[in-house]
Amino acid sequence: MHSDPGAGTPHPGGTDDEVWRDLVARLEEPEDSFLDAPDATALPPATVEPDTKGVVDFDPLGVWQRQEAPAPMERPGTDYTADGAPSQGPRDYVAEDDDEGFVPEELPSLANSEPAIVLSWIGAAGGPIFLVIAAIFWRQIPMMLVIGVIAAFLAGTGYLLYRLPNHRDHDSGDGAVV
Repeated sequence: MHSDPGAGTPHPGGTDDEVWRDLVARLEEPEDSFLDAPDATALPPATVEPDTKGVVDFDPLGVWQRQEAPAPMERPGTDYTADGAPSQGPRDYVAEDDDEGFVPEELPSLANSEPAIVLSWIGAAGGPIFLVIAAIFWRQIPMMLVIGVIAAFLAGTGYLLYRLPNHRDHDSGDGAVV
């Protein structure tokens, strides 16, 4: 498209509707027929050097090439069911539901566990949660309480890390134990 020197000035005596229709008409009719050209001889002459590569030279998907026939809508031999889904697929059978569901073993009660481990978990998990909630709702929290909660977090985390086993009991290599 080429520029119109009078495009920015209003037409004398014309209404907005006439100007709009004129603009739409100019945009709907392209002046060059680049995509409608049947062969390369009808293309506009190139003004670039012959060694320069363009879009057509690198077109791995064939976007700029004219299609000879319309693209097929479906693969040949594809049958469809009544609801419009293909009848063939990667799994042409109905998967059986497992009647046996996974039932995890019952967890041990916290009442029977060691008090030191329970207190360590309260310090390790509850300390950061308490500090976040206190920062939101209790703006004038005493500094000694903050230091105490941080100390409880560090002590609880340290005790839990200390209680980790030093070696593995199984000899299954690097794989998971089921």
